[in-house]
Parts: sequence; structure tokens; C-alpha cells
Amino acid sequence: MSPITAGRALRITYADIANCAAWLDVDQAALRAVMSVESRVSGYDAKRRPIILFEPHKFYAELDGEQREEAERQGLAYPRWGEKPYPRTSDGNYERLEAARAIDNEKAFRAISIGLGQVMGGNFHAAGHSSAAEMFDAARNSEREQLMQMANFIKARLLAMPLREHAWARFAEGYNGPGYRANHYDQKLATEFAHWERELAQSKLGGPERATTSIADLREQGSRTIAGADHVEAGVVGGFGALASAGAVASQIQDTASQVQSTAYAVQSGAGALIWAQAHWQIAAVIVSLGVAAYFAWRAWQGAKLVKSARVDDAQTLVNGPSAVLE
Repeated sequence: MSPITAGRALRITYADIANCAAWLDVDQAALRAVMSVESRVSGYDAKRRPIILFEPHKFYAELDGEQREEAERQGLAYPRWGEKPYPRTSDGNYERLEAARAIDNEKAFRAISIGLGQVMGGNFHAAGHSSAAEMFDAARNSEREQLMQMANFIKARLLAMPLREHAWARFAEGYNGPGYRANHYDQKLATEFAHWERELAQSKLGGPERATTSIADLREQGSRTIAGADHVEAGVVGGFGALASAGAVASQIQDTASQVQSTAYAVQSGAGALIWAQAHWQIAAVIVSLGVAAYFAWRAWQGAKLVKSARVDDAQTLVNGPSAVLE
């Protein structure tokens, strides 16, 4: 059994969140509130592994017989939640997970909460998977996969309505169980919802003014995509300038060569044909080089324009409505 390594670990996008909120028919602030409370809106640790929390009491419930005894002996399982403190680091949780996998691979994955939504692996079916190991493997791929697991779980547990209505206590009990009161989970949700509601109202991520977003808006906001496209365009402009200068120099060279060749015609009539051919091959080479350079410069220019257009379209999608929803 190979040790766990980082997957593709693709980060979530604004469009992913907007699509998920539309699919659940909830507002983005409510969805982001759940993500904030569960995982601080980050699905991966510093080593690009899914954020997990190994739950010994869940592992205890999954096991019996000699497996349970071995897990208890190693301190990986005990009957009641809260008997011992959790590891403070991601490495600590993964060390527990690896040790638990040596006892039972599938049941070890059922005993961890995973990713953005911290859905327990034991809820793999509700999250849309055929096993907990498959659920974890999907979470390694992207935060979008993690968000889908969370959304599927919310739908399967009939929690979309309380989330839509901001009935935080009802949602908290369904999502985290009756123990939510001890952790003030409902209060944390309400606080995070208020925070995201303000953020989305004040920023262009969710405000109605996003519908008129322009390239200038994104440039002013420091978009790296737009900055990169600007550099491409500047390079193209500079390249055209350099080509124009090269063309002018080449033209001067050709004029001088023509004068020399005219003199040569009078002195060496036998070599005139060869000189004429050489002069015209040089002209042809310059023309071909300029044409090829101009073609690739045009392609780069068009590419920069398409990048900017796509960035603006993506930004406007967040308000105008997603073109697709999670499947």
C-alpha cells in the first residue's frame, strides 16, 4: 500500500462557487459561510494534500474484534469523542491516517473529514462516491471536487432549504449533528454569513456592477491575467517597431547594393547576371522573414485579446448567472 501523496490540487474558482450556489439554489454568502467555518475556505494543506481531521471515535465505530483492539493499542481509536486532543498539524493527522490504513484502508478513510466541506468519509455515498477511498482520491484532484462532495451531501441530507433560509441551528444540526451546540456552530455560521454578505456587496465579486466589468476595471484591480496580456501586446508592438526598423535598414542596404551593382554592370558585364540574382535573393529573404514575423506577431496579438475577453466574461458570469451547474 503506497503512502498518500499530493494530487493535482487544483484551486477553486469564483465560477465554481457561483455554479454550486445556483445548483443548490442558495446565495453565495451562505455557501461561503459553511466553507469558512469548516475549512477557512482552503481545501489543501501546505503539501497540497486535502485538509483532513482523523476522528478516532469514528474509527472505533467502524472496527470490531482484533482490528479494534489493535487500533486502541496504537491510540488510533476510542469510543467517545473528545477523550484525547487532536493533532495540531496536518502532518499529525496524516500520520494517524497512514497508521489506520495499515489496519484497514477503507475504514481509515471513513474516519476522516475531508476538504472544503469537511464531509466525513463515512458519508461517501451521500457525497456521490462508491467508497471513502474513492471520495478521498477525488478530493486530491481539485477543490471543485471537494465542493461537489459538500453540495451532494447537503442535498442528500435535505439541508439546502435551511441553508437557503439561513436557519443556522437547523442546518448545523443536520450537517454536524446534535453536538453543534457545544461548538456554537450555528453562531459561527451566522457570523461568517454576515461577513461574506458584506464582502460580496462591497466587492465586484458579487455586486451588480460586475455586469459592466471592463478590461480597465480588471487592470485597476491588479489582475495578473490582464497584466500578462498587456505584456504580450507591448512585446508585439515592440516587435513590429523592431521589424519596421530592420526593414528600413534592409532597404538602405539594398539601395546601396543596387548602386554598386550598377557600377559593376559597366565594368564586369559577364558577372552582371550573378550579381542581379544575388540581390533579388536577399530581397526575397527579407520579405519572407518579415511576413513570418508579422504572422506570429498577429497570432500573439489575437491571443492577448482573447485572454482579456475571456477574463471579462468569467468575471461577468458571477452576476449575470452561470452558464452551467454542477453535475
